[in-house]
Amino acid sequence: MHFQLTHPLPRTCYVAVSGGADSMVALHWLAQVEGRVQGVVHFHHNTGDFADACWDLVRARAHEIGCDFLFRRLYRNPDEGASLENFWREQRYRFFHEISAVNGNAPIVLAHNMDDCLENYVKATMVDGHLGTIPYRHGPCIRPFRLWKRADIEDYAKRHGIRYLQDPSNLDHSKFKRAELRRLVVPRLKRYNPGIYRVVQKAIVRQDKYDER
Repeated sequence: MHFQLTHPLPRTCYVAVSGGADSMVALHWLAQVEGRVQGVVHFHHNTGDFADACWDLVRARAHEIGCDFLFRRLYRNPDEGASLENFWREQRYRFFHEISAVNGNAPIVLAHNMDDCLENYVKATMVDGHLGTIPYRHGPCIRPFRLWKRADIEDYAKRHGIRYLQDPSNLDHSKFKRAELRRLVVPRLKRYNPGIYRVVQKAIVRQDKYDER
């Protein structure tokens, strides 16, 4: 399957892998070029059996392809009243930035896809009141796969026998706003406007041009 990239890939990189379909497929795809993947980076959220299973899966895959496995286990809780999702995100990116810094400012590849961008676009326009979507770069972290659709990623995983785990928080729309957006709002938008991906693709291109000024 031919996947379109928003930017050329770096010659070498580290890959952030959660254990979900997106990042497990990205790792498989990137590792086809020998020597490109220098290490697999994993953030253990310490939330129980699912987090442990993700750690086991990602560690095993890193060893299979002969890469370093770099991880951090979270032992802190957010301040009272703070968003758990935002706290996790801040802690993950802090870890990714540290990994990059101790490895010569190496790029950390993240596996955000077009569906992630769609969800972010909807949130930005309908909740935050501004146009925009997920940018290509966040410090040393890069997101070259934002034109990949989630359905194509899952199809790739099936055809190549790539094992991955489904995050149960994606199903709990009573607790996590992101899950509510993904499971309830976005499917209705797709039915209302089957061309919504073209809208998001234009938003991605516009975002990149703005960021590269």
